[in-house]
Amino acid sequence: MKKRFFILWLAVLLLLTGCSSLRKLAPTISNDGIPETAILYFGNQDGTDLIAESLDIKDKDPEVVPAYIMEKLLDGPTNPNLTRAVRAGTRLLAIQAEGSQVNVDLSKEFYHETSIYDVLAQAAIVKSICSVRVYDRVMITIEGKPMETADGTPIGVLKETDVVFDADTLMTDETDITLYFSDMNAEYLVREVRRVRVPRGESVEKLVVSELIKGPKNANSGRTMPAETKIRSVETKDKVCFVNLSSEFVSKNNVGSSAEQLTIYSIVNSLTELSNVDKVQFLIEGEKKEVYHHMIFNEPIERNVTMIQK
Repeated sequence: MKKRFFILWLAVLLLLTGCSSLRKLAPTISNDGIPETAILYFGNQDGTDLIAESLDIKDKDPEVVPAYIMEKLLDGPTNPNLTRAVRAGTRLLAIQAEGSQVNVDLSKEFYHETSIYDVLAQAAIVKSICSVRVYDRVMITIEGKPMETADGTPIGVLKETDVVFDADTLMTDETDITLYFSDMNAEYLVREVRRVRVPRGESVEKLVVSELIKGPKNANSGRTMPAETKIRSVETKDKVCFVNLSSEFVSKNNVGSSAEQLTIYSIVNSLTELSNVDKVQFLIEGEKKEVYHHMIFNEPIERNVTMIQK
């Protein structure tokens, strides 16, 4: 049941981030039934979607095709408008085809922090390998150990059909989330309760961060996060929410110490409104940063109610 829930969550995420781009290309096969091209999947500029690229494999020995696909994925895209789906520095330790299944063992760099990984990276690997119709399932391990969800559930073998989308995945629920933005004097945080639609299986934590990036709806409130900020991943483990953001979160927000605190605690206080979050650990492009600009930034940060306007 847990595995099915994860698969549904992954499918919803990919659908909502623009699954149409996943279907633009199809692999080609010769008249003899031999695969001539595979499809590689890389990230878009926002790191929120997968974009398909064709890969010529007609001159490759079938036995080396899976390794060749992984090599190209790890090298990253040649198109400057695309970004790598698999984290930079990840190494292929071993790869073996057993019938229609390909077993892929990757180095620990695939993870960001505390065994957190990007679901888009996982989907890119599965869909790229399975684009060669000889293969229909992939087992990903990290240094010999099965990948796990945040609650420790092994992911196991994934088929390409595990990331196929259908109308049922569009079903959503509605909920209220509490967000914190700056007051107009940039002195305190002010509440804004927002009614949002939550895709079934989607992370509410990620939705909170996404809504903060959009900015306030109240004309008397000010935004706290740079609009250029992109979400790399958001996942909660043991009541610590790991928020992995793009470098623009730092580079586009070079402000004084007071405004900096408004930025940090707008996120922390918004996320700790959720019952499953007590602290927030920030990551920038998957790595801990010692300081934001002035604040200590490499440790989990707790809620600060003194920042909230009475």
